[in-house]
Amino acid sequence: MGKKRRIMVKRLTVILLLLLLAFTVLLGRVVYFKYVHGEEYETVAKTQQVNRYDTIISPNRGTIVDRNKYALAVSTTVYNIVLDVRVLVEFEMEEQEKTLNALSQVLELDYQTLKGYTVIDPATNKPVLDTNWKVLKKGVTKEVKEQLESQGLKGVVYEKDTQRSYPTGKTAAQTIGFTRNVRWGIENYYNKYMEGTPGRSFITYDVTGDINALEMDAQDGYTVVTTLDYIIQQYAETAVSEAMEAYNPENAAVMVMDPDTGEVLAMAQGPTFDPNNPADPIYMDNEEFAESWEIKSDDEKYEYLNSVWKNFNIASTFEPGSIFKPVTVAAAIEEGIIDPYSTYYCGGITEVAGTPIQCHLRSGHGTIDVENALAESCNMAMITIAQKMGSSIFYKYQKEFGFGEYTNIDLPGEVSAEYLMYTEDRINATELATMSFGQSFNCTPIQALTAFSALINGGKLMRPYVVSQIVDEAGAIVLENKPELVRKVISQETSDILKEFLVTTIETGTGKKAKIEGYTFAGKTGTAEQGVRGSGEHTVSFIGYLPVDDPEYIVMTVIHKPEVYADGVTTAAPMMKSMMENIIKYKSIEPSKNKDDDTSSSDGKVMVGDYKDASLFNTLYELDSKGLEYEVVGTGNVVTGQVPAAGTEVDKGSKLLIYVKRSETDGEGIKVPDVRGLDYDRAVKSISDAGLFAVITGDEENGVVKSQQPTYGLFVEKGTEVKLNFE
Repeated sequence: MGKKRRIMVKRLTVILLLLLLAFTVLLGRVVYFKYVHGEEYETVAKTQQVNRYDTIISPNRGTIVDRNKYALAVSTTVYNIVLDVRVLVEFEMEEQEKTLNALSQVLELDYQTLKGYTVIDPATNKPVLDTNWKVLKKGVTKEVKEQLESQGLKGVVYEKDTQRSYPTGKTAAQTIGFTRNVRWGIENYYNKYMEGTPGRSFITYDVTGDINALEMDAQDGYTVVTTLDYIIQQYAETAVSEAMEAYNPENAAVMVMDPDTGEVLAMAQGPTFDPNNPADPIYMDNEEFAESWEIKSDDEKYEYLNSVWKNFNIASTFEPGSIFKPVTVAAAIEEGIIDPYSTYYCGGITEVAGTPIQCHLRSGHGTIDVENALAESCNMAMITIAQKMGSSIFYKYQKEFGFGEYTNIDLPGEVSAEYLMYTEDRINATELATMSFGQSFNCTPIQALTAFSALINGGKLMRPYVVSQIVDEAGAIVLENKPELVRKVISQETSDILKEFLVTTIETGTGKKAKIEGYTFAGKTGTAEQGVRGSGEHTVSFIGYLPVDDPEYIVMTVIHKPEVYADGVTTAAPMMKSMMENIIKYKSIEPSKNKDDDTSSSDGKVMVGDYKDASLFNTLYELDSKGLEYEVVGTGNVVTGQVPAAGTEVDKGSKLLIYVKRSETDGEGIKVPDVRGLDYDRAVKSISDAGLFAVITGDEENGVVKSQQPTYGLFVEKGTEVKLNFE
């Protein structure tokens, strides 16, 4: 063997020994990790696998429904399609192509883009998109997920998710709200009840090392039952849309409420939006709007969106104008400061503390009573009434009726408007005069509607609310809102007077454009100049209610700052008439009874006749014949008013208020005392003390006065005979 050959053999031997040594060391390390740290590293590996597929399952958000369980907001289970690129590239090219083609076709994704994710980078020997979690498409339906799943695709993960939708579109958008990066409306206020509890989907290993996919179900949110009536809400949406089209105002709005409970049946406004796509204006089909939208800055767009998301009915303010006048009248009657049938003079203008103040009727109303002052919306009468009250009493009732304070309706974003009202110490003569007819202070629509409800429901200021119940999946009540009395503001008697007075507004007054043939409803119109006087900005409104005798629905319509205001032309009356006609039809409300139909019914009910301008003698004679009680208010023989109103059906024995005044031929005269139920001595003494002469019939020794003629309350001359019948 040559020298060179020996050297070569030696080198090879050394190399083999080194390789053997390296192998021995490597084998030792493997044995070491296998038997010393094997369990630890296996756990880490498994944990990494589990973490790759440990996902949160979003619960379905609770449904929002109307009072009749009609769905207004729903959540459905959807799936996010996820590609695990690292897993997919481990399979043969045939399986990869099958997966990529299926994803491209079913999800309508670009094949070349998908293919690019799986290309192996020569520098790293890893896919270009080196990830276990590439979301390809969100929110696909269960049907699409099952279509992909049935093909046995590799590296595809189906992540369960939830999707919120609003099947009625823009209906009650500001009230229902939406949930995106921010929450609005009911979605915000009752979020904690609707959000539910998330679940989990993850992988575990059993004792044999086999993989098990486990899923912990999410707990869906509770159902929110609103007080809204979808049908009435649709009527409101239509009325608002038509007003927006006709007047192009800054805002238009309609609310409907149950005045006895405070339940809101409808709350609509314009402009509005679609909560399914709250960031996309719904007016883009209007060419002019679309052009202006495109050139807006991001800040301007956000400002616009906030303005349409904001609930005008609770978060915007305006000077109420004449819809406030019934509050002024109610306060004065309640305090006994005015007689309900007192008269006032309106010359069209008056001067208060050096400031001329006009009535809307520049020529003046002349002499006018309270009922017609409301019907004709006379400013001068309101000023006189407020002056008699003084600022302290006026301010007291303004606050009692809820102006300047939160109604605490169960919606976010309500304002109180307190900062837009005078404090008591700042109400001077001019402020008191203008505030009496609803100017010089602001309120929200919900404040105005809640206050008006108290005028006609017996004096109860109720807290308005839009959600009646929250129920779980089994139907058990989790939360319940019930009618809540805030405080009593006026008596039932004062409320009855106001309730009946306001019929005249619709029958012959400023609201006659809303009159519906065959039906009687009542209310008050309002027109108020906004902001700086002379600016030309106005708000017109109308609050109406029906049925008159026992109101079940109170409606408010508003047109706020129309593009062009024309006195007597720009009016909320068409909106009111449309709403009332639709409610009458929907609720099958029967036509009003004929006022001339005053016959007694067989079930102990009596129809009240129309006694206005009749003689007191004839009126009381008829009431006696019907078995009705009565109280005469005032002095005189001419009936000027009555409560309840003509056409009202009451129980026999019910008490009526009959307001009277002297006629031109009454002279001085004497009022006949009421001696019914008295024995002979007391009855005769009462008649004699009044300067009248008693004529006796019947059992005077054992009986009491059963009836008398002339009847009590009549205004007669001194010495008139009064026939007393004893039984």
